[in-house]
Amino acid sequence: MKPQIVAALLLLLVCAMVSIHPVVGGKKRPRCTEEDNANVLKECGHYTRHGHPKELPHKHSPCCKAVEGHDMQCIVDLLTKDERGDYEQAAIIALEEACD
Repeated sequence: MKPQIVAALLLLLVCAMVSIHPVVGGKKRPRCTEEDNANVLKECGHYTRHGHPKELPHKHSPCCKAVEGHDMQCIVDLLTKDERGDYEQAAIIALEEACD
């Protein structure tokens, strides 16, 4: 191979290795556990159950303390089939911004 092609391929390889991978890059999502899920549902159930009034928790409420530091999409991903029937997924995700 020509030296220019080798140099170009090496440069491309270095750039690919150094750049942030789109799946990994951006906001790093903290992991959540079943215990986190249960705590959020316990403390925030009033705000997230189907059919309940659409009100937001106060920033210093037990709900917001349960939400603090957790990715609500991760919490939603851990919901069981029964919990998905009881709780509004969009309302759970909205807690992250409401408590921020």
